[in-house]
Amino acid sequence: MAETPLSHRDYLKIALPFIAATVTQPLLGAVDTAVVGHLDSPIYIGGVAIGTVILNTLYWLFGFFRVSTTSQSAIALGTGHGEDLAASLARPFCIAAGVGLLFILLQAPIWHAARAVMAPEPDVAEQTRIYFTILIWGAPLVLLNYTVIGWLMGQARTRATLITQVTGNVVNIILDIALVTYWGFGVAGVAAASLAAQALMLSLGLYFVSKTADLPVARFVAAVRMRKEDVRAIVSANTDLLLRTVCLLTMFFLMTKVAASMGTNVLAGNAVLLQVTFIVSYIFDGIANASSVFSGKSVGRRDGQLLRATLRRTTQWTASTAFFLTLILWFGGEAVGTLFTDIPEVLASYTEIHLWAVVFPLIAGFGLTFYGVFTGSGVTRPVRNATFFALVVFLIGLALFVGPWGNHGLWLSFLIFYVGRGAFLVPYLGAVRRKVGSQGGPRLET
Repeated sequence: MAETPLSHRDYLKIALPFIAATVTQPLLGAVDTAVVGHLDSPIYIGGVAIGTVILNTLYWLFGFFRVSTTSQSAIALGTGHGEDLAASLARPFCIAAGVGLLFILLQAPIWHAARAVMAPEPDVAEQTRIYFTILIWGAPLVLLNYTVIGWLMGQARTRATLITQVTGNVVNIILDIALVTYWGFGVAGVAAASLAAQALMLSLGLYFVSKTADLPVARFVAAVRMRKEDVRAIVSANTDLLLRTVCLLTMFFLMTKVAASMGTNVLAGNAVLLQVTFIVSYIFDGIANASSVFSGKSVGRRDGQLLRATLRRTTQWTASTAFFLTLILWFGGEAVGTLFTDIPEVLASYTEIHLWAVVFPLIAGFGLTFYGVFTGSGVTRPVRNATFFALVVFLIGLALFVGPWGNHGLWLSFLIFYVGRGAFLVPYLGAVRRKVGSQGGPRLET
């Protein structure tokens, strides 16, 4: 096949809808925080913050369902094989359904273990319990959404991805405001709104899958059966991504636990600032998703020029986006806190630390986008290694800086973690180039 250049226009046609789609997810979390932040106590923010950490720990552990499904879907798009197309969705879909049902069955021990480890204050713990016991029933929906959205992303179905995620999250936001602000359901209303939106998103996603794949249902059913080499490939890549996620969750868990030990107001102020960093992270994640699609296609086509162009466009748009976001946060970052809460103590806590968000895009951007080049091409081990080494430097930062500098030391350690995520990936770029240049069929192993 002829070499394929990648213009800015081609890249942005994929990247911009993905950014718009992915950024609605942290905006949803921001609205959750904002609606409870305007209630009469910081315990509601604390309850949602800790409940989110618990559920994200469960879901992000299996976030590889989306990442690896996007990779295999993109590679199948490059090869054009119907068998690969069906297998790239059917296999992770069935596994995700089983894991989600297991979470529901184990909800009691999960809750008791999480409460013992997080050790929130009693009033905060009660709000967390309400949030958790409602939303845990959405576990299968969340994990199935990971596979469906991941598959649509890999097929470069930007419009379908955008409609699915934006519609679900907008409905969630509307229900948030209605159930909490107008009908007074508190944290339970936030959880119920999320549960309803998760079901809607899965329904929309499956509809778009049916419109995208011109394959009989029997082909998808048959694709669930796997050979030994298929199992090895899936286990290899997904184990790498699972371990990467464990490192991420360990970092966020420690961020929340250390903040909780400093008091409810610090915990709530940090929760607001984390929502800002989540929004920034998901903007970069849209760029990573676009890079993942083109990187996967370069493997499927054995197209080295497409890979080189993907690396250039990823660098250029990451730098531009980081600069733009830094300007926004420099001029408006302090005022953002008032959107989330009007509790004076929480606002004071946020204002004291908000400048850490200003430098976050410049420090975190490249680590948050370049991983997409690796996961899209199926080269997952470097992503695991880089995140592990980043966690190590984060732990060193906690030991050195939290004692003398308190919450500022915690946020310095947080930024050091993101420096590591990018810096430790750079030495592995050659592995992606070798994957594109290999002569065998596309596989997940590194």
